[in-house]
Amino acid sequence: MIYDGMGVIERYRGLYKGLDVLIDWLGEHECRKLETGPHEILGDKVFALVQDAKTRTYGTARYEVHRRYMDLQVDIEGAERFFVTSGPTEPLGEYDETSDKQYVKAAPDNGDEIEGTLEKRHFAIFVAHEPHMPNVICATTEPVAIRKVCFKILTDEFWDEG
Repeated sequence: MIYDGMGVIERYRGLYKGLDVLIDWLGEHECRKLETGPHEILGDKVFALVQDAKTRTYGTARYEVHRRYMDLQVDIEGAERFFVTSGPTEPLGEYDETSDKQYVKAAPDNGDEIEGTLEKRHFAIFVAHEPHMPNVICATTEPVAIRKVCFKILTDEFWDEG
């Protein structure tokens, strides 16, 4: 996981091919102005999913894992908490290749959970295979509406396919 401010995203240039493409794109586009839905940046290698979502309680949220893509998530309106675990997990279902997603739960007594907050032009990058739980309530006890962009970045491992 990488967590930082959008104003310094340039410092992460060179880490991943797709992240470099996204950094270039962000230098020319304002993600706050994107309409809800998918937006192509570089075919199926880098794209944006603008979402009108609702936060949820920790108890109703689930960890998700991706194999082919990493997520760079940024909230446009509102705020959310997120969690990452580096400890063992247990599958809650099968991996869905179409959505590149599998839901998992942290194993009992995991103890390796990290919490952060997305708000005020900050971003989080969740790399492939990293269990992360987004959209968790932040400053309230009840779920609230948020608007966010989830940039999907194909991992370097799959970059040269096709």
